[in-house]
Amino acid sequence: MENNNYNQPDPALDEAAAEAERASLAAHEAAIAAASSVVEEVQAVVEAPAYQAPEEVQALGSVAEGVIGATTAPKAPERKKSAKAAEVKETVALFSTKNVTWPGVGKVYRGYNIVEKDAATQWLTRSHIKPATPEEVAKEFGK
Repeated sequence: MENNNYNQPDPALDEAAAEAERASLAAHEAAIAAASSVVEEVQAVVEAPAYQAPEEVQALGSVAEGVIGATTAPKAPERKKSAKAAEVKETVALFSTKNVTWPGVGKVYRGYNIVEKDAATQWLTRSHIKPATPEEVAKEFGK
């Protein structure tokens, strides 16, 4: 006699597996219920004092008799932003037909260049430099 039910599960094994699954699920639910009751009972809040940065930080320095090692040093004060960065100098657009470096004035490259107004007056004395209009600059840079 042939057994043609290779892919069919055995009904006796299915009932045993289902019963084991139900028992495992019941045990799992009971464990979750017990853990949640424990978690609900514990609600202590721990507060810590506010953190204050140390006035001295770890650094390298002379330890004894010229030996360099780990020591402490006073904390460096915070740097303030310089007022120079806030200054906006007036600029001018120039067009150059070649790359040129002029000591004391600066550099220009072939094409459109943005330079400070005082440097532009010096650059315009050269034959290969001409002032550029805002429309030319916008057209070159696609705006």
